[in-house]
Amino acid sequence: MTTTGVRAEPAAPATRLRAYTGTVVLVLGALAAAVAVAVTAAEGVVQPSYALVFGTVIAVGETARVTLPGNRETAPLGAAGALAYALLPDVHGTVSRHGVLQVVAVVAVALLAGTLPHVARGRAPAPAYVARRVLAAGFAATLFRPMYADGGLDAVMGHGWAYGGYLVLVVLLTSLCDAVVAAMARVGRAFRPALLAELRALCAGLSPTERIGPDGEDTGRACGLTGIGTAVGASGMLIALSAGALGLWAVPVFCLPSLLVLLSFRRYAAIRLVHRQTVDALSRLPEAAGCGSPGHAARVGDLAHAVGVDLGLGEPELRELRSAAGMHDIGQLALAEPVPGGTTLNLPEAEQRRIARLGAEVIRESGVLDRVAGIVAAQADPYRDAGGGPPPPLAGRIIKVVNAYDDLITTSDDPRSRPEVLARLRADVSGAYDPRVVEALAQVLERTG
Repeated sequence: MTTTGVRAEPAAPATRLRAYTGTVVLVLGALAAAVAVAVTAAEGVVQPSYALVFGTVIAVGETARVTLPGNRETAPLGAAGALAYALLPDVHGTVSRHGVLQVVAVVAVALLAGTLPHVARGRAPAPAYVARRVLAAGFAATLFRPMYADGGLDAVMGHGWAYGGYLVLVVLLTSLCDAVVAAMARVGRAFRPALLAELRALCAGLSPTERIGPDGEDTGRACGLTGIGTAVGASGMLIALSAGALGLWAVPVFCLPSLLVLLSFRRYAAIRLVHRQTVDALSRLPEAAGCGSPGHAARVGDLAHAVGVDLGLGEPELRELRSAAGMHDIGQLALAEPVPGGTTLNLPEAEQRRIARLGAEVIRESGVLDRVAGIVAAQADPYRDAGGGPPPPLAGRIIKVVNAYDDLITTSDDPRSRPEVLARLRADVSGAYDPRVVEALAQVLERTG
């Protein structure tokens, strides 16, 4: 979120450096693809039938690519096909002889072929997504193909558990590499929160209530290994091993698990689209009814999401935070007399809590937004309760700080008053605002200018 007329302050060196990491990812991906294609074209394709089969799988997978909430592009079938080609040991007794550069070249060409239909429909993938896919395939191939070609894996291939363990290690390291590259590509975020978000997107072991404690703090517990990273990794290993035992005809057969994952993602994406449209419609109601300043809900939603990212919230928590921030003023619709300008900052604390709970009751009527309703109900609670009770959930504390900031900026006579507003939030002596959230807000504003 950018506030109109606010003076941009010089960015910190780390912030300026983060602005170039996305470019580094793109340059590395483009350079790797160009060199690999040029060398492969000059030397000729080794075992072209293998390259054609796996290239087709990757291209088909990219054609069926879906975009998940959080603007995450994913193609489980294409990713599994690329991993399988990198890890392919032999095909029905015939040793595979392709090297790292040919893996990168086949993946790059297949990615280009698979994205052409999306480009024709005006939905070209983000360049960072393509670069990530190329770099991940090259990383996996670098870990496996040289050792396999030099006979370094002969000792472990005779022992199923040892060979399987090595393949699992390659998949885990490749997933970690991809998460690091993805975090580098997200230049609008600090690196550590971005990396945590990428790792959580790969995993889905614990529910948000298990990862986030009662006071809203991250419990630090492992997020498990039952997410998309495991599905793609297991499918890639299965395809590679099945081709070695049964031949190339087994490749399309063992692609079925990835196809099922893709169908599930498509259904999930459709459900999330309807959910987001519903939340957006509810978020606009207070403004349409004259109970809020123009654009207030959208500004609070965007800024709260950015602060949540800096504080390390995962994708599920970020979606709930954005929904709650967008609908945080919906309780004003139940008031007999509207709040002047929709600004609740100067109301008595008891009245702020009453409005928050009225909004939560409205949201709970949907029947599917109970967690969001809980966040909205807690948004008016102070960080330090006078009765010594636990602090409200982190999402509620974020909305309280961001809402106060936007109200103060909007009602200020001086549109360049950002430092004064932040100083007022920092000087809070009543314990209403979480100091850690205030500092995260300051960092986000510094990056956005």
